[in-house]
Amino acid sequence: MSAIHGMVNARKEREKALQDARFKVNDGSRGVEHFYGITGESHGYFQNRVAQLSRGKRLLEFGCGNGANALRLCGQAMHVAGIDISDVAVEIGKSRAAESGIDNVDFFAMDAEKLRFENDSFDVICGVGILHHLDLVRAYGELARTLRPSGHAIFIEPLGHNPVINLFRRVTPKIRTPDEHPLRQGELELASEFFGEVRLSYYHLCALAAAPFGASTFGNRLSRMLNRLDRRLFTAVPSMTKYAWFVVIEMSQPIKRPGI
Repeated sequence: MSAIHGMVNARKEREKALQDARFKVNDGSRGVEHFYGITGESHGYFQNRVAQLSRGKRLLEFGCGNGANALRLCGQAMHVAGIDISDVAVEIGKSRAAESGIDNVDFFAMDAEKLRFENDSFDVICGVGILHHLDLVRAYGELARTLRPSGHAIFIEPLGHNPVINLFRRVTPKIRTPDEHPLRQGELELASEFFGEVRLSYYHLCALAAAPFGASTFGNRLSRMLNRLDRRLFTAVPSMTKYAWFVVIEMSQPIKRPGI
């Protein structure tokens, strides 16, 4: 057990070191944001759903980073809590909130696999690209534990089946730790052991062809066209969804599992 515990701690220390370094140097940028210009549809859907679900509710954001997303959501939610493994990022979030005079948000340096919140604390829990950094049994368990029975969890995550995206990951190792594991089908199915309802929405397969053009005028036009093609493709051939770049995971009806 001590060896396993040591491996878990080493994984978390590597992640903290990487995130601390990112936020110390450039407030969180990884230098590859250009390629994310095609993801407006998936991230737009995610943001709209979070805003809709959190209106007048208590919201927790996993992996809040510098607090930008949490601060945007303060206008809809009654209260927002943001957690991140990087205390450097958390301090940036706290400073931004203070400078903006926002008093319905709190930021905490915290382990998402071992939350320091009571059971049934939140109506909504969300996150952008965070679950694939975590031990999913522990993370799903903590989500289910801290969500109220009527609550919702919603995350947008990268998938791990597309060979083109996996090649990109192999040639850009410095922007991630070796512990990251973009989600595969079995890990998505695992969510059903912790939630009575799981809804998956897939994005960006054909649209990957627009990634080199980023958010340019041509890139935006091409990505919109290819995203429409993706919607038709995923409807006609559901087996192709596994090769998408991103998935939005919406989970509700939490199943409380003591001891996870």
